[in-house]
Amino acid sequence: MADLDQKVPAVWKHIGLYGHAVGTFTMDPSGLTWKSAATGTDDIETKRVLPKNAISGALWTIFGRSGHLRVLTKATEGSKTKLPSSLRFDGFPPSDYDRLADIFSSMYGISLKKHSMSSAGNSWGNTDISNKHLVFRQCILEDADEEGEEFEPRDGDEMLSLDLGEVSQCVLPGNNRNEIEMQFLESDTVEAGTDQLVAIRFYVPPDQDADPTDKDAPTPAEVLQSRITQIASVKKTSGSVIAEFNENLGTFLTPRGRYSIELYDSFLRMRGAKYDYKIKYDDISRLFLLPKQDDTYMAFVIALDKPIRQGQQRYNMLVMQCTKEPSELTINLDDATIQKEYNGEIQAQMNGSFSNLVAKTFKVITRKKVFIPGKFANANQQACVKCALRANEGHLYPLEKQFIFIHKPAVLIRFDEIESVEFQRYAGGQGSTRNFDLSVALLNTPGDTLAVKEYTFSGIDKSNYASLYSFLSQKKIRIKNIEGIGSDEQPRATMYDEVDEGGEEMGESSEDEDYDQNKASESESESDDSEEDSDLGSLSDDSDLAEHRKAAKSTPKNVDKNAKSKPKKEMESKPKKEEEKGSSKKRKQADVKKPAAKKAKKDPNAPKKPRTAFSFYAAEKRNVIAKANPNASFGEIVSSFTKLH
Repeated sequence: MADLDQKVPAVWKHIGLYGHAVGTFTMDPSGLTWKSAATGTDDIETKRVLPKNAISGALWTIFGRSGHLRVLTKATEGSKTKLPSSLRFDGFPPSDYDRLADIFSSMYGISLKKHSMSSAGNSWGNTDISNKHLVFRQCILEDADEEGEEFEPRDGDEMLSLDLGEVSQCVLPGNNRNEIEMQFLESDTVEAGTDQLVAIRFYVPPDQDADPTDKDAPTPAEVLQSRITQIASVKKTSGSVIAEFNENLGTFLTPRGRYSIELYDSFLRMRGAKYDYKIKYDDISRLFLLPKQDDTYMAFVIALDKPIRQGQQRYNMLVMQCTKEPSELTINLDDATIQKEYNGEIQAQMNGSFSNLVAKTFKVITRKKVFIPGKFANANQQACVKCALRANEGHLYPLEKQFIFIHKPAVLIRFDEIESVEFQRYAGGQGSTRNFDLSVALLNTPGDTLAVKEYTFSGIDKSNYASLYSFLSQKKIRIKNIEGIGSDEQPRATMYDEVDEGGEEMGESSEDEDYDQNKASESESESDDSEEDSDLGSLSDDSDLAEHRKAAKSTPKNVDKNAKSKPKKEMESKPKKEEEKGSSKKRKQADVKKPAAKKAKKDPNAPKKPRTAFSFYAAEKRNVIAKANPNASFGEIVSSFTKLH
């Protein structure tokens, strides 16, 4: 009977796995199996299998009204799957301890031990690293039997246990050498609304016997941080570096600091003085290369689906300031691998401006498109307008399908998310203010969790109004106060080259978007217009010029000149009509009668004003006309007088 019972699987439902949702927990002679209750997902971690020979121990703890099972693991020969040091399950009925103990003993030969936890509620204790876990235990202090007798605090029950394999950062925050901050990876497999531990901070008291004047001696906090970093493998990476950018060449504006960048086959590393980040290419949504107003630097923006964390701050937009100075880059791959993996789009040795090298390398290795400004140009023929978002100054780039504001905080607003825009504090040519605000209201979509529904970009120079108004009108974005705004200025012709990120270095191998070596001898506009916009348009995300340029290519060269001149005349007539409309509006505004000012009360004793010479002359002539026509009325006399003059 016992042998028969050993072959029957034991099943528990509604059991939670740490870091995941609830599911079904099964124990059979082959091992343990947990399967998520969520169906219809493609998550590869919805099922966990632990073979019998990989189980090294089991611990049982009661938390509130449910039992907690911790299964300890060990490495097995021939297994390629890397197992965590332990698997934690909760949701068992407290009365199932005997049943679980019998199954562990009969099926796996493991004794299920009761593991006591401290409920003292202390925020201080002793720490130790055991089996790749940081264990925080209750510290028990006992009074000495005699005065002056030294005693050692002893460890109590476990209060907290943290898996170091889930640590993403371990740093000393600020200039404090006595604290460490641990940050953890955020799981995507938990249920919506479930709290996760993302960061924790410990204070480690300094050694009382240490020399306070010795600044080079490591503090206990620094020693603990070094051990955690080493065990957690925070800075260790597997694989070879394909390309590397030195921290001295590019400065990050968000998050602020200097980071060296290492590109691998499926992820990148950002290594700084304190923080070290690992970003998968699948977590990158968009890349941007934006010219700055000083014409010296370019801003390379990395938009992330999963933001990185630095303390309490989360960053989903990384802004890197790149120079245009000539630079060199070495790709650590042979020619055969470059041709096979990247279709020869990069070379083993690349030369060009640093900004173009960064954009080209990121585009090819990450297989993400790099977007650049389109047709918009401000009053100074630049691709952005200077403004402020809340109290932070920056630059707003109106792209073909979205707004992007850099750099603090970096904001990305897609046009299909905009409900309306409104020009505020703009008085046309009659006002005394030198700037205006642009308010962007977002759509209210079901299930949207955005806290901000309206962005106000303030302090825009009024000379940029015409270009912004014309651009938004062409994009068919609803402008709230369109009827109340008039402008004498005509939209300026867009002189900014959409592919200016290539600049004068079109002959370089560092071109961002699909640079073709065979077309290097062609003109800058032809090569860029045919290659860049087709790539941007294929994503249908940030440029709608592809269809226009395809239509231009399909037009025969021997088209009648009169057919080409007709659209030009129509285009020329539009500004004139707009000017006439603007002037008619001004006339209407001028015809509106202003309310008459109240007249001052006349003093009856004030002397009368003297008569003019014309009044004496008119009175004399009227008397002459009245004598000649005694039967004429006063109106006829006045009419006769006016005919004389």
